[in-house]
Amino acid sequence: MNITDYLQFLEPIQEQLNKVYSIASLALTVLICLWLFNFVVGLIQRTYSVGKAIGGFYRNYFHKYLRKAIIGLLNTFKKPTKAI
Repeated sequence: MNITDYLQFLEPIQEQLNKVYSIASLALTVLICLWLFNFVVGLIQRTYSVGKAIGGFYRNYFHKYLRKAIIGLLNTFKKPTKAI
């Protein structure tokens, strides 16, 4: 027998392996897409949490004083109005 005869016997096995490879690559692609989506959502959630914490800290401890300072600065540059 020739080697080409042996390769003909292996064709059904090769077709089955191609199907398995196709399904495995599809599953891996779906898993990678889901992992990336989860990663991006996690980054958004962490960014929101950090922003909320910093914003709450600013609002509770700095906003009152910074507002008074800015209003005072604006009032120093304001032109006086004439009283009629």
